[in-house]
Amino acid sequence: MAATVPTPLTDLVGADRERAVPVIVDSFTGIYRWHAKRTLRQVGRVRAASVGGEVVGVSMLERIAPAVGYVYYLAVRRAFRRQGLGARLLDDALTLFATDGLRVVYAAAEEDNASSIALFLSRKFRTVERRERGYAEGGLGAWGLRSKMWIVSGEVLLGLRLAPEPVGGAATPPEPGVGTTKL
Repeated sequence: MAATVPTPLTDLVGADRERAVPVIVDSFTGIYRWHAKRTLRQVGRVRAASVGGEVVGVSMLERIAPAVGYVYYLAVRRAFRRQGLGARLLDDALTLFATDGLRVVYAAAEEDNASSIALFLSRKFRTVERRERGYAEGGLGAWGLRSKMWIVSGEVLLGLRLAPEPVGGAATPPEPGVGTTKL
């Protein structure tokens, strides 16, 4: 397919999120398809790239702790891949997280999804080791957050520090309703 120019990224809210289902069906199979559809309806924020009114790419984003964001899913329809839409959606997510004052962002990808892992690595994400210090101690360890991220066997957890942790005992802001926060 010839390169196409998507409209500006937009939020999908309420029933409008159903417009992203074809992206999910085209991008995932099995349990991932089921989970992506469920997440689409429950996650805090869904961003969409559209071409000619058709949603062709989505990112599903959530604040999972006061200073921590998570990219649940990033998906682009097959016919629109290799045109920079995934990168555009990820860059948008990182900008939103940073603007909202989050200090750490996580994402996960299947071990054999080289394209997805390469995209995250190109944005300075790194593999998070299971035993490293937690994000609040300057590392990217996420042991206590893994249940909120729904990491499954065969996935690589990736993390990116957007800003350093406060120095001198600065308090973390109160949690603004994990699972319902607009980013």
